[in-house]
Amino acid sequence: MAPGSVRQRKQRVVEALAAASACLFGSAFENKRRYNTRCCEAACIRHRNFPKLLAFNVSRRSQVSRLIAGIGLILVAFFVSGSTTNPADVYLPQLKDKDPDTRVAALRELLTSLDSRIPEAMLPLLSDEGNSIRRLAARAIGSRWWQIPKEKTESYVNALQNNLRSEVDFEDETHMAERAIGLLTKKYDSKMFSRSLNGRWVIYERRSFPCLIDTTTYTEELLGWTPAYNRDSEMPPWLFGGNSPIDENEALWHPEKEAVALGVGISRRATSVWIWEHKHGVQKLTRSELIKLLHPKGKIEEPNPITAEFKEWKGDDLLVSVGWGLEDEGGAVIAWNLANHGWRVISREPAKK
Repeated sequence: MAPGSVRQRKQRVVEALAAASACLFGSAFENKRRYNTRCCEAACIRHRNFPKLLAFNVSRRSQVSRLIAGIGLILVAFFVSGSTTNPADVYLPQLKDKDPDTRVAALRELLTSLDSRIPEAMLPLLSDEGNSIRRLAARAIGSRWWQIPKEKTESYVNALQNNLRSEVDFEDETHMAERAIGLLTKKYDSKMFSRSLNGRWVIYERRSFPCLIDTTTYTEELLGWTPAYNRDSEMPPWLFGGNSPIDENEALWHPEKEAVALGVGISRRATSVWIWEHKHGVQKLTRSELIKLLHPKGKIEEPNPITAEFKEWKGDDLLVSVGWGLEDEGGAVIAWNLANHGWRVISREPAKK
């Protein structure tokens, strides 16, 4: 291994350890609308009627235990990344660990693995005591719908039915169970999917990207993803808020043609637009394209970045609203034309004084 790559791996471990420490000692409350599903979470400590001093000591020991467990998993990930060991061989056994932090950390490490043993390993986790573990297990099963034999589909669906909860606190878990059941049964009437008007194409969120299913072949494609994409060094575009339903502000199909407009977040404050069209693939509206097209004046950097949102289909045109600067210093309406496959400026808004 080259010295540079060794230094890079060491740096990643240092950063990961720092992040783990911050997460493990941070708040135990979970943000229900989090966009980054990789964020660690602390286990809730049930209050008991112990004397204050004893309760304090128990809490400190629990925190130290969670930190040690987290650091251990990160070190394991470090050594696995530099070897030929299958990560699933390391993390699958940890799904049965008594410590919930160890289970959830191992589960997160397995989320992007395509090991064929994962769907079956997720089944018992659907009834885990931890809500986040149940939600991630349902997500993992749904994302691997094509790995599950047809004769076993019914047993998976029956298990997932128990995760359809009516309580608001378990809303994200319900959404992931709905998503998994729809993918397994090939019934896409849930709000977790967006379907073309002719019924052929279905979009759902996977790994923060739009995943497109062709229902004539039941093959799928992760739109916008490239092999060169590095999640560790690049901020991914996120779609649909991860565990949330999809509405027309996030995916808008053309009323007649096989094309869809997608709203994506490209930073904490900036949004943009992708257009997918059958036989033409994905067209991404990039920051450089916007600058070239509009030559915006004023502030276009964070925290007031140039941002774009689609509005409507008008014939072959997708109308997109663009704004930038402090208190919307500038703005414009541009359009992508399906026939010409190009952008043009429709109108400009006068700069505010």
